Amino acid sequence: MTPVDDITVEAVRIYRVSIPLITPYHLSKVYDVITHSEVVVVELIADGVSGWGEADPGGVMFTGDTCDDVMAYYTQGGASTLRGMKLGELISGVAPVGIRGATKSAINVAAYDLAGRLTDTPVWKMLGDKHHQALPSLWPTSSGTVEQDMQVIGEKYDIGYRTFMLKMGSNPVEEDIARAHQVYEQTPDDVRLMVDANQGWTFDEATAFMRQTADVPLALIEQPIAAGDYGRIHELRALAPNPISVDESLQSLADAERIIEARGADIFSVKISKNGGLAEGLAICRLAAENGVRIMMNSMIELGITQAAALHLGCVSPNVVDFGHAFMSVQRTSDDITDFADWKNRGTVSLPDNPGLGIMVRRDKIDQYCLSRVEG
Repeated sequence: MTPVDDITVEAVRIYRVSIPLITPYHLSKVYDVITHSEVVVVELIADGVSGWGEADPGGVMFTGDTCDDVMAYYTQGGASTLRGMKLGELISGVAPVGIRGATKSAINVAAYDLAGRLTDTPVWKMLGDKHHQALPSLWPTSSGTVEQDMQVIGEKYDIGYRTFMLKMGSNPVEEDIARAHQVYEQTPDDVRLMVDANQGWTFDEATAFMRQTADVPLALIEQPIAAGDYGRIHELRALAPNPISVDESLQSLADAERIIEARGADIFSVKISKNGGLAEGLAICRLAAENGVRIMMNSMIELGITQAAALHLGCVSPNVVDFGHAFMSVQRTSDDITDFADWKNRGTVSLPDNPGLGIMVRRDKIDQYCLSRVEG
């Protein structure tokens, strides 16, 4: 135990925040169109210093939880339970018990941030050795048409983006196959394309896509079929050279172990909030490295606190992919409660060496977009 591990949380503040997206986002036929980034912000306070975390639940079909579930935990005693806990317990992830995913992540990230600010240490240094000073960012398109894709790609290419994620799985798979070919043929040679079906295909549809796009060099194909179908994802890997990534299938370290055993993925899509925070995310990244699986730092529809945490983890992970990661979330919202967008320059985001997450959280923005709050 270090001295900071023994510091106890003196006060807790919880804020439910909702900020509209600039453009509504359509993932696949499994999900509704998303119009807002709705998150729960956690502020842990000790020695007059605040540490910040953010819960970004993906909904029942994605992560199995919602903002209502996260707020219910805090209003029904969770916020009060945190007061008096030691930072070391919260950083390790052993406490509080009985929570997972976004709820656990917000507390874990806030504890890391608070410990870093109290000791003048950047979070990345608490996680390991730095392997990257900056990472490239991707830009996604909604599940739509070739014309819509090319409009987005043209605009973002001009400001430095070189990786694009095409959302699929809403239209007939024959249209998705044609769309992958046509977009590839129209994009510049230095662009990398990836496809994310978000569970939107059946196994037969995914098989057709894999076989009929084998000549399109995709950076990855993400979550082609239902999250729990690990064994059949392994079967899809044998059909084409394009790598397969898992997202909804990878909720926890136990899932990572199960997927590796089934040889079900080439790439893990790691999301801080989905995966329960920095401690469990780090364990997943290390397990992946030991087993030859690469990492893409992905995101929910999240704000700058979680984006910053993801950057810290990505920069200490030697096995991250060499194409774009999902560090564009706050540029798709109409506003943010942090200054994370200032860390980006032409499609690349750089890691600061400021204490904690290094992020500036704006209380005036929290107040502007706050739907409800709880204190513990």
